Amino acid sequence: MSEIVDSWVERLKGKIEPIGSMSHWERMAAAFERKPVDLIPVAPELDYWQITYAGYGHDETFNDVDKTTDSCLKTWADLRTDAIWIYVDIGHQLDSMVPPEERDKYFQVRGKKDYVLFHPLTNSLDEAIALFEDKVYTRYMDSSRAASHFTPHILQLLEFQEKMDRTVPVIVGCATPSNHAEAVVGVENFVKWLITEDKAKMKHYMDLVTEERLGALDFYNEFFINNGAEFFCMWGGARTWGPRQLDEFGYADRAFVDKACKLFKYPFMHHCGKNLPQAMEIIADMPCKAVQYDEPYYSMDQDWRKWCETAAKWFEGKKCAMNAPTTQKACFAKPDEIKRMVNDFLEATVPYTSAVVMPGCEIDSYAPVENVKAMIDAAREFNV
Repeated sequence: MSEIVDSWVERLKGKIEPIGSMSHWERMAAAFERKPVDLIPVAPELDYWQITYAGYGHDETFNDVDKTTDSCLKTWADLRTDAIWIYVDIGHQLDSMVPPEERDKYFQVRGKKDYVLFHPLTNSLDEAIALFEDKVYTRYMDSSRAASHFTPHILQLLEFQEKMDRTVPVIVGCATPSNHAEAVVGVENFVKWLITEDKAKMKHYMDLVTEERLGALDFYNEFFINNGAEFFCMWGGARTWGPRQLDEFGYADRAFVDKACKLFKYPFMHHCGKNLPQAMEIIADMPCKAVQYDEPYYSMDQDWRKWCETAAKWFEGKKCAMNAPTTQKACFAKPDEIKRMVNDFLEATVPYTSAVVMPGCEIDSYAPVENVKAMIDAAREFNV
C-alpha cells in the first residue's frame, strides 16, 4: 500500500462532485466503444506537464516515485480530466539497455521543465543488432529505472484507480517495435538505414526488437493488467516512414498491436508527427479501439478541419478518433485559439465517429495552464 495514494483517496473519495451523468471511466469506455456519451471525453497526454504543474522539477522526480505519483494525482484532482496519464521518460524505456555505470553518458536531466534528453545508444546497425541478440535488457533490467521507478509509479496509480472504485481510468503505455527500434539508435540513423542498409539485416533488427517488445507485453500483463489496467496507449514510431517502409517493416507494429489488443480491453494507437495517409489507413484497419493521431503530412492540401474530417471518415465504424489541439498550439497559442481548434476537431469528427479531446502527442512542460484548461473547457462545453 502507498501512503501517497491513501492520502489522495482520503481527500477525494466521496468528496468531489461528479462531472456530468457518467463517471470519467464510463465516459472514456463509451467513447472507445463508439457509444453515446453525456460529455465529450477529454484526456490530454499530460505525462511531463504534470510534474511542473504540481510544483516539482524533473530533477526532483527523476528518481522519486512518490513525488511523481503525487504530481499525477494533484493534476487530476485539480483539472478532473477523464483519465490519468502515467509519467514516463526515455530513461524508463532505455535504461535496461545500458550498464548502470554508463547511464550518465546517455541520459541528461537539464532543468526543471525540460525533457530528459538522451543520446543514441549506438550509431552502428551491427552494434544495435548485437544489443538485442545478447539480450542486454535482461542483464540490466533489475537495476533500471523501469524497475525502481516506472513500475512502482504505475502500480501506485493503479492502486488509486481501484481505491476510487474505477471512477477514473489510468492510461498506461508502451513503445511499439518501430518506436523502440528508432529510440535505441536515434531517428536519423534509423531512417537512413531503412534506405541504405541491407534489407535482410534491417529485417533481422526489426525481428529482434519485436521479440523484445512482445516480451514487454507479457510483463505488462503480469504486473499491470492483473492490477486493473485496461486503457493502454501504444506509442508508435514509423512517423517518418514512407509507403515502401510501411510495406516492408510495418509487420512489426502489427504483431505488437495484435497481441496488445488481445490483452487490454481499451487499447489505442498513438501516432504523432506528420501523419502519412497510408499509415493512417493501415492503423484504421488494426484491431485497436481508438487512434491518437496528429497533423496531416506536409504534402496534403487540407486545413485542420478538413484533415479531421478525413481522419474521421477513415475511422468511421472502426475507431474512436483522438486529437486536438496540436501540441504546438497547446504550448504557444492563446486559449481562444485552443478552443477553436478543439471545436473544429469535434464538429468535423462526431458526425462520423466518437471522439476524445487528446492532442496528438504529450503536452509540453512549458504549455500554459490556461491553455490546458481551455481544451478541457471546450470539450465540456461542446453540445453532444
